[in-house]
Amino acid sequence: MLFRSIIDALVQLVIFAIIPFLHWALKIKNQESFYQWIGLKKPAFQPKSKSIILSALSFAILLLPGVLLLFVIDDKTMIANAQFATKGWQSIGGILIYSIIQTGLSEELLFRGFFLKIFSSRWGLGIGNFIQALLFGLLHGAILFASLNFFLVITIIVFSALAGWLMGYVNNNLGNGSILPSWFIHSFMNIISSLLLAFNFL
Repeated sequence: MLFRSIIDALVQLVIFAIIPFLHWALKIKNQESFYQWIGLKKPAFQPKSKSIILSALSFAILLLPGVLLLFVIDDKTMIANAQFATKGWQSIGGILIYSIIQTGLSEELLFRGFFLKIFSSRWGLGIGNFIQALLFGLLHGAILFASLNFFLVITIIVFSALAGWLMGYVNNNLGNGSILPSWFIHSFMNIISSLLLAFNFL
């Protein structure tokens, strides 16, 4: 399981990072490093209290649809982290790789790192953040569209988009453009939901 998790994580990371990297190589390379441009840099929170509150809110909103899904659906195999269901302690390594690299890092590079910058440069930060958040929500809804009823899909889209918007706001308005805050929030949420499955709490 661990080897498969590593391969899956690397494949998804490459797929999600290749377009941002090519864009940087063609247009930004001479201005700043890829890591700085994409947001893999230390955040400088201003103000710290507001950043902590909004980060916690983002985590709660992102966790809510995931836990809701685990409660309302009988066939949990349609959920991405279902591979860890009832596996207990033997799944910890796979959960960390899945949560931190496969979903956390790859999705943050694409949505808060790349899409937010591209859309904001064209239409401003407000619209750019809204578009990347909407795409983030639609991605999570589209994965489950064929398997769930319309109301549940819309609920997942709305909550995921709201969390995506908040994470984009924390990164850019409070964290100096770093994607580290949203990477941490996103990863931690996936760790918690995966552990709930692994130890059969849901």
